[in-house]
Amino acid sequence: MNYKCTVYKNRLIGTLGLIISIIIIINFPNIIGLLTDFSEKYLSRDNNINIKSIVMIKIITIIGITAILTLSVLFILNVIKKLYPLIFSFFQINNPLTSNICRIKQLDLYILIIGTVLGLFQIYYHLTFGEPIGDLSKPGSEGILEKIYSIFLLFSALLLIFSITRIEINLIQHRTRKKIIFSLIAISVVLLLIFGEEISWGQRILGWESTGVFTEYNYQNETNVHNFFNPILIKYIYPLVGLCSFMVLFLVWIFPDKRKSYYFNLFFPHPSLFLLVLIMTFSSFIGGGGETYEQLFAVFVLLYSFRIFMCLNFPNVDLLSKETRI
Repeated sequence: MNYKCTVYKNRLIGTLGLIISIIIIINFPNIIGLLTDFSEKYLSRDNNINIKSIVMIKIITIIGITAILTLSVLFILNVIKKLYPLIFSFFQINNPLTSNICRIKQLDLYILIIGTVLGLFQIYYHLTFGEPIGDLSKPGSEGILEKIYSIFLLFSALLLIFSITRIEINLIQHRTRKKIIFSLIAISVVLLLIFGEEISWGQRILGWESTGVFTEYNYQNETNVHNFFNPILIKYIYPLVGLCSFMVLFLVWIFPDKRKSYYFNLFFPHPSLFLLVLIMTFSSFIGGGGETYEQLFAVFVLLYSFRIFMCLNFPNVDLLSKETRI
């Protein structure tokens, strides 16, 4: 009975996907017009879309239609049911060794979907509009997306600090609890420093003029440190950090049996962030100004911090490792 219900549900989802695809194909010119208008008003810096950007919008829309059609067919043929175990296994969704420290069973699946969607959107933005760099002579000239991603860093730091209050004293040993609190504070301080650099320590908000060495040697004429080294960061550091971090994370992810520590599983990035980290690595090589990589890093940090908060706020008492119990 359950099998028949699953098949019926999958075919219903597949049929809806086909209908949506057909509607988009029939109204393709109108859809492109709407996407172009939206991009001009809310995504483009100068409220102007050139021919190259329109072509990219069309290409990405066609890719999206193809993806919907492919998924619809997989649902109708019920092939998607066979893919679920493979997907869940690869990303270690609901893996007892990595996921069961939280009572919210679908948490890692949500993180996988949200991280992937936001990562692909950022790549779309980069391919369509180029690197999101403002007027170098105007420190506060960044667009709305850059401001939102900067807020992600601040929110992540505050979320980690608040997570300290969600630690279950009666469930976690004093020594492990001290390690968790110290780690939360340390990561929060680092994120606040990065946030300060991203807003040029208030210059982008208050709009004061740069002076002295910040005018002469800072590549964006801003009151921050990292823009003194922009060419080095963009050309060498970002690709190196992106590639090395992906390799380290991937090597740990493919050996989940070694992840038996509650503390380790709490703080080490979960495999549900795999696709986002892969997109970040890709962006570190194609990003001409480094902003795309920085914004994807902000998304990564937000999802990473949110997962820690959820795991501490909704601990799975029955599956807490013995090392954390009193």
